Formats: sequence, structure tokens, C-alpha cells
Amino acid sequence: MSIFTFRGGIHPLKDRHEGKSETRDKPVKEFVAKTVCIPVDTHLGAPSVPVVKKGDRVLIGQVIAEAAGPRGIPVHASVSGTVTAVGKMQMMGKLPSPCIFIENDEQDEWVELTPLGDVEQAAAEKIIPAIQAAGICGMGGACFPTHAKMTLPEGQTVDTIILNGAECETFLTADYRLMVEQSQRVVDGLRAAMRAMKVSRGVIAIEDNKPEAITAMQQAAAGRTGVEVATLKTKYPQGGEKQLIEAITGKQVPSGGLPMHVQVVVLNVATAAAIADAVKEGKPLVSRITTVTGCVKKPSNLLLRIGTSVSDAVGACGGYSEEPGKIFFGGSMTGLCIPDDQVPMTKANNGIVVLNEKQGKSHVENPCIRCGRCVEACPTKLNPMELRNLLDTDKMEEAEKKNLTDCILCGSCSYVCPAKRWLVASFKEAKDLIAARRN
Repeated sequence: MSIFTFRGGIHPLKDRHEGKSETRDKPVKEFVAKTVCIPVDTHLGAPSVPVVKKGDRVLIGQVIAEAAGPRGIPVHASVSGTVTAVGKMQMMGKLPSPCIFIENDEQDEWVELTPLGDVEQAAAEKIIPAIQAAGICGMGGACFPTHAKMTLPEGQTVDTIILNGAECETFLTADYRLMVEQSQRVVDGLRAAMRAMKVSRGVIAIEDNKPEAITAMQQAAAGRTGVEVATLKTKYPQGGEKQLIEAITGKQVPSGGLPMHVQVVVLNVATAAAIADAVKEGKPLVSRITTVTGCVKKPSNLLLRIGTSVSDAVGACGGYSEEPGKIFFGGSMTGLCIPDDQVPMTKANNGIVVLNEKQGKSHVENPCIRCGRCVEACPTKLNPMELRNLLDTDKMEEAEKKNLTDCILCGSCSYVCPAKRWLVASFKEAKDLIAARRN
């Protein structure tokens, strides 16, 4: 029986805009590129500092950039081979990202690993340091360093860890295939996180349109201490952190607050799988499952090494089926457009979606008709119409007082707007300005 879900949201599946059918039943297959370009600044926190130079030979899992600052994480080589350059590449930011380029020698030679052992027996106090050493960050899109999320301030406690297996975004099936094919790995990662944080309850939350994943995770969770599987109503953005917490626990994260303020930590299922690898095998995060779909000849779920270019990933799917008009990382609701197909994959990229020129054409804004659909759809109980009017009249401080920073940029308001107003784009720009001012 589905758990009661949150107020607001939309139904892309109902509206036939989900786009998952092309890859839902495609098992994961590995693809290894001949060259990789590994960014060192894509996680939230200070960019990592390169410690290799052109001409160095590196092994898979070798640290090629060291962590900087308390939220920093090391970056590891995803292939064995020769460093061809330490330079920069234009990605989604305003400035080029520092990157390390490696030519694959196709030997797949790993650096020596130091595993902690079985997740139920490993020393609990060593798990979070192992997560940091493995360079693990949020793999659902946020890229927040996982060790920082799991390290609580003094006096703060958590009683529940929720694994986000909702994958409510359009087009994406990477997490679904992970849960179906590697369910034990996900549960092992959850148990490691629970032991590290001294948490007694772990919940794997999955939408009810993924019955195969629910069954697989229930079987893997059977007999594991404190682990349960919760079935959620299918609705976007069910996988939003605050919406997930409300659906599972009934608690609401306060405005400006964090999940830990209601004694909860949320991790993505792919992040949990990476934790299992770090604990059981000592492996750093050097690859991830990514859905490649849209205008490609063979839509697929690929296990890609970090640093694989979009061009190579699409090539592994047979190439483009049509002239691409727009390519973005992630789903169509929150995805980020890339400047060209030479941009490399990062730890956060769970999808590559290619649209043709007609699909990728931007809508022209029309005047607001004050229908209120955006208010009804907003999962954080904001008034998008009012916020946009305030921003259009340069009343940023007043918009901030109206809780603009609580916007999760899910895109629900823009999706339902009959006037095709660029609501979420305006809110993202404003939130970026507010964050820059505070910093």
C-alpha cells in the first residue's frame, strides 16, 4: 500500500512525458573510453588540487587530485594510462573547469586497495573516513560530499537514513536498473551508513511504478537489521529531499533547515552502492551507471568511467539518430544543458538526454494569466507567480522574505504554466545571486 505523499507536484507519467520506456528494460552494460577528462571541481566544496603532471602514468583508483578544505574530496584516476594534460575545459559553469586528461592504456590496472571488510563487521568509526577517501559525493545530482553529510555537528542526532530510489525525474532509469540488478550492493551500503552513524532505521524509498525494483530490494533487505522498503506514490518531485522526508516520516523540514534538523539523512541509492564498494573492496568512486537516451540509435544504461565524454557515451549507443538540437545532463525537469558533446561525465551525472531541434526549441514567454496552477503544483508551498512578479520589479529582498530560497528548482511551476513563463530559470538566477551575496 502506497504511503501518503506530499502536497503539490505533477504527473509527467500521466501526461506521457516521462520518457523512461526506451531504457527501462535495458540491462546495464559497461563502456570504457580510450580517453577521459576528469574535472576536479564538480563536487560542492573547494576544488581538489591536482597532484599529477603531464607524462605521469597512473593506475585506476590512484589519487590524481587531493582534497581541499573540510568538504573537499580526493579525485581518482578512472582508467590506467598516461596523463596527457592538466588543463581546463568549459562545462556548465561560467568559467572553465580544471581537468586532468588521461589516455587509457587499456590495461585496467588498479592501485593497491585497502578494504575494511564486511559491512556488518568493519570498524564503524572507520567507515566515514573511508567514504571521504573514496571521493564519494551525492550521485543523485547534488554532488554534496557524502562524508560531510554524514558528519553531524556536536549534539545533533539522526534516527533514520532514507535511501532515495524514487528516480522521479523524466527519462532516467539508471537507479532503477541498479536496484533491479545490484540490490544487495545497495543494502550493504545502507547498512554501512547506518552503522557509521549509529542509526537504527534505514528506509529504501521507491515509487510504485517500479514493482520489479521494489521486489528486488525487499528480497535483499530481508533479514538485514533495521532495513525496510517503503512504497511511494508515483509523483514528481517525489525524490526531492524534503518531499521524501515528509512522505516517509510525516515530518516537515523547517524553512531554511536541513534534513538532520528532523533527525533524518537522505542518500541516493547509487551513493549507497558506492559506499559498499569503498567499505567492502576499498574502491574509490571511479564509475557510475548513466542512462543515455533520446535521439540516439540504441538508448541504453551504461556503466561509464568518470571523465567519459558525452560524444563517446553516445557513440557506445550507436551514435545520434537525428541531428541534436539540445543535450542535457539529468532529466528534462532539472537537467542542465551542455555547450557541446565533448563535455565529460562527472560523479553526479545520472543521465544524458539528446533532443532534436524541434524538441529542443525554447518556448516564448507570454503574460501571466493568473490561473494559479503554479501555486497548486509547488511542492514547497510557495507562490511562484508572486515571486516572479517581485523579481521582475527588482524586489529581491522582498522575494527572499517570501522564502524564495526554499525553492528546490524542481520545475513543476514552469511545467504546468500555460503561459510558458520561465519561472524556475528566474528563481535559479535569483538564488545564485543570493548565495553569492551571502558568501
